[in-house]
Amino acid sequence: MNKKRRIRSTYPEAKAQEAAVREAATAYGIAVEVVSVREAKDHLSSLLDRAEQGETVVITSDGRPKAMIVRYRPAITGAGWTSHRVLRDKTLVTENSTPLLRKERDGGY
Repeated sequence: MNKKRRIRSTYPEAKAQEAAVREAATAYGIAVEVVSVREAKDHLSSLLDRAEQGETVVITSDGRPKAMIVRYRPAITGAGWTSHRVLRDKTLVTENSTPLLRKERDGGY
């Protein structure tokens, strides 16, 4: 005998949790769009375009947030770039530094 699958209805709770996600994001000053997993599957390319424009999209499953789509920002690591002009301005070379430089050069380091 085949058992019927019980369909779990979470629609009212899911909508309430989506509203809670929106309110929490608004409290931090973040504008978010909340979509379900099914909607995200159907409209993924448009969601990616919106994220590229700077919009934040939260994907929910049964009303609970599971993922977030945001604009890509590459992580830059390492020392920052400094122009030659800034380096020249930082270097204190005056007429008085000439004997000091000659002493360092001729002194054998």
